Amino acid sequence: MPRRHPLAQKARRPADPEDVFIEKTLAFSGWARHNRQALIGSGIVVVAIVLASTYYVNYRRSHLESAVLELERVQQVAAFGDTVTAKVDLAQYIESFGNTHSAREARLLLGQLYMETGQPEEAVAALEDAADLSDPLGLQAAVLLAKAREQRGELQEAEALFLRIADRAQLDLQAHEALAHVARFRERRDDPSGAADLYRRILDDLDENDPSRPLYEMRLQEMLTRANAEV
Repeated sequence: MPRRHPLAQKARRPADPEDVFIEKTLAFSGWARHNRQALIGSGIVVVAIVLASTYYVNYRRSHLESAVLELERVQQVAAFGDTVTAKVDLAQYIESFGNTHSAREARLLLGQLYMETGQPEEAVAALEDAADLSDPLGLQAAVLLAKAREQRGELQEAEALFLRIADRAQLDLQAHEALAHVARFRERRDDPSGAADLYRRILDDLDENDPSRPLYEMRLQEMLTRANAEV
């Protein structure tokens, strides 16, 4: 008797999902019996990971809460005018909580205290890790860092940082002040044309009725006069 063509045979009925589940369950049960020790060991590892993760989360939360409370205490010390104690406390704070967001605020405050007491070198050391142009608080630290570098006589480094601040500042006032700082640098090194370029940049960004506009217009005219006199 001739064989029927395969395409003429009745299509095979798809397996029932419940049967497939039971079949796979029985297969897994058999595998589990032969690998009992491996499963026990895996269970211990999973439990250890869960416990370690829970401990870390709780520790991290407690650490951050302690950082906030301790910073408030140190800020109060500084507010009462005890600068010497505040500097010591802030340095210790940074050592203990340097990996928290609050540490940036602590570095900014420490840098301010150093600048107020005429210690620009110490201010630079405190502010370098806090200066971040993508963050409002970090931008404040960058401005203070640029001023500290200026006091140390590092005018090129200060100028470069001020220009980056002007490009990244979210507030027009911050950008204008940074550009004005650089313009003064250029004035002092007898570069009136370079200073004039920056005053033009500020004026281009100011409204016609801005109260600071006359001052920058006057500075621009002074620089243009000096530049023409040197030609």
